[in-house]
Amino acid sequence: MKTLINNLKKVMALVIVFSFCSCSTNDDLSNASTSTNSSLKTSSDKFNVFKGPEVQYLNGKARSWISINKEGFPLELAIEFTPDVLVDLPIPTDGEMVMPENNILPGTLVEDGATVLPLHSKAKEVTPFEHIGLNFQPMGHDPGFNVPHFDLHFYAITLEERLAIPTYDQNNQDIVDAFNLFPDPTKMPNDYVKPPLIQASYPNMGKHWLPISWFIGSNTFTHIMVYGSYAQKNTFTEPMITVDYLLSGEEFSGTYSQPLTFEEPGNNYPTKYNIYHDELNGNIYITLSDFVTR
Repeated sequence: MKTLINNLKKVMALVIVFSFCSCSTNDDLSNASTSTNSSLKTSSDKFNVFKGPEVQYLNGKARSWISINKEGFPLELAIEFTPDVLVDLPIPTDGEMVMPENNILPGTLVEDGATVLPLHSKAKEVTPFEHIGLNFQPMGHDPGFNVPHFDLHFYAITLEERLAIPTYDQNNQDIVDAFNLFPDPTKMPNDYVKPPLIQASYPNMGKHWLPISWFIGSNTFTHIMVYGSYAQKNTFTEPMITVDYLLSGEEFSGTYSQPLTFEEPGNNYPTKYNIYHDELNGNIYITLSDFVTR
């Protein structure tokens, strides 16, 4: 009888553990996504984790996932890298760069080197985001981001809409206006600014907005939050993070500036971004969290 009781206790314990986190299929990456250092670590709520498909990225693997509480509200939307994504990166040392073939996947954007990271359908249901674009910048770019880093675009437009964004053409006024006109200033945070004309305007992305503080004083780039727009819409939220910062093992969690009005009233928008690591398997997480219904 004592043995039977002990066995029943073990079964009940397992039931309780698994009731806290249920994952979608295709779980080759870590199943411990939300059990380490994320903002959910202190949450007492039960939640489910829904994972997007795993993709090959650089020399490792990547996927998205979203955690949703028992009321159906989003808690955290994540990019997850295996540690080998950061191994043998094609960073030029002699002025010549050769990108590995697996940085460009079939059906993804070849022109700017972006790999598409699909979202689980649940993520699209409870957030404004449609997909994620992963851009590795081996030599960096202006203004002031001239070190190897990742541009991680959480897009609030469909892949088809994004791929229709053209190359900036100063001789085509419609294209110039689509990149540079933003008549409703409340749709961007009041402490963000867009560089003029062609600057920070990219095909298949749009116009990039930066915090005013970046242009004031001396800044050392480790990570920063960028916004994007096209055709008078707020179209993406983009953490930019250096390779050195991700390799350092340092972690970050902080709020970022919010607009006054939103493209989809009634939807749930994040207010924090986070960078952390799984202590067991070394996986790297870049996440958006602390959602608010707007």
